[in-house]
Amino acid sequence: MNISLSKFAKATGLPKSSVYSRCQELHFNVTNGLTPAMVQQLEYEFDVVMTPPSPTQAIAPDILPSNFLQTSDLAPVQEHELQLPPGFDVSAMVRFFDGVTGDATDTRSLVAIADLALNAVETAMDTKVNEQRQKLTQAEQDALTLAEKISDAKTNLKVKALESRLLAERQTNATQTAERLFNDLMTLGKPAAPGADGSSSPSPSPSSSAE
Repeated sequence: MNISLSKFAKATGLPKSSVYSRCQELHFNVTNGLTPAMVQQLEYEFDVVMTPPSPTQAIAPDILPSNFLQTSDLAPVQEHELQLPPGFDVSAMVRFFDGVTGDATDTRSLVAIADLALNAVETAMDTKVNEQRQKLTQAEQDALTLAEKISDAKTNLKVKALESRLLAERQTNATQTAERLFNDLMTLGKPAAPGADGSSSPSPSPSSSAE
């Protein structure tokens, strides 16, 4: 059985502060008093023996008259039959102890409305995603079509550019040929220079005229 720190100090004649300090050094938890093992260890530490308290000396009773003590039947309890008063309102008693009335809502309606709202949002999102998917598919197809058209146009333009270059060269050659032929024709119509063909007589030299 545990005893208090004060009782141990009083029984051993030790200062309570010294006992408490030694308990702290020994890491004793004295919140609930000293256990028998703690008491034994402290007796060893301080080299003391706890003196048990002297028993209280019984006081001899005075001589009483023979008729002083009397016995009678005593009922252990006095029973009363209790009944609820007329018009007892249980709800009134509940309100007296409770005093608070909670707010309640038809939560099933909240769940149903939430389902309708979420379904509507999901439907709207599905519609939006489908429209985006269609526009993306159309854009990808148009991009491929443009790429093919541009590729074909580049090829055709390169071919036409080569054909245009060849035509330009032939045009230049044909024009030069026509100009050369025209120049030859114009040359045929020029008068011949005197003595160019040896038919006209040469002019007399000064020495022959002098003779």
